[in-house]
Order: sequence, then C-alpha cells, then structure tokens
Amino acid sequence: MNKLIFAFAAAGVFTGCSAAPVKEELMRPKQNGTVALLPQHSTLVAPDATLRYERVEDSRCPPDVVCISAGKIVYYFTLIYPTAVEPFTLEPAVPAYASLQRPELYIALAIDPPPPRPSKAPPPEAQPVILNIGQPSPPSH
Repeated sequence: MNKLIFAFAAAGVFTGCSAAPVKEELMRPKQNGTVALLPQHSTLVAPDATLRYERVEDSRCPPDVVCISAGKIVYYFTLIYPTAVEPFTLEPAVPAYASLQRPELYIALAIDPPPPRPSKAPPPEAQPVILNIGQPSPPSH
C-alpha cells in the first residue's frame, strides 16, 4: 500500500501537483479483462501498476457542420508504477499500447469511439472509455 501511495505522490510531482484528486477503483488487477474508466479515474491493472484515464480531446467535425479537416479523438492515459510514470495516448488510428515498463501489459480500445455530437448540442456528461487489458495476441502467419 505504501508503494501505491508513493506512486501517486510521484505522479503528482511529475504532473505539477495541479491535477484533480485521484479517484480510484482499486479492486483486483484487471489483467486479461475489460474495464470502463471515466476521466480522472484510475484502476489497478497489475500488482504494481495503476492505469489513470486523464482526459479525452475530441476535435472531430460535428455531423451538422462542413469542416476543412475531419479532426480526431484522442484518449490520454498514464500508467503509474512504484518508480516511474508512463504517459500514452490511444486513438482509432493507434488503438493499442504495450507498456514500456512491462511489455506484457497491453491496453487497447475495446469499442469504436462515440459519434461526434452536433455543434449546437450542449456538452455531454463525461463518458467512460472501454478498454481491454491483457497480453498482445500472437502474430498470425
């Protein structure tokens, strides 16, 4: 438990200590399973690794607007280890990530992104991102 507290303290130092309080969903590690996370929430994904969903940036063109570019949706995460933090992003073009600290830890978007909201619609409430946690599939030959 002390290691986990140290990891969150270290993450605060690396992010400038200005982030919102960490909301945890610490149960059993989520290895080889599916997890839903809201922005600014965390979950244990290995005995020594916590996954934090930081935020989403959605610049996709609303369906009721003509845009010069299509834009994209990008999800920002941080893997927090006792001695390191590992930020990464996921998006439809790059939907999976293998940890640098623990290459066997694999995180991937489990569903397609939500459709863009119309430009005149009020901002929606925060939506969870659905992730698959596990090991990479062996390459097919």
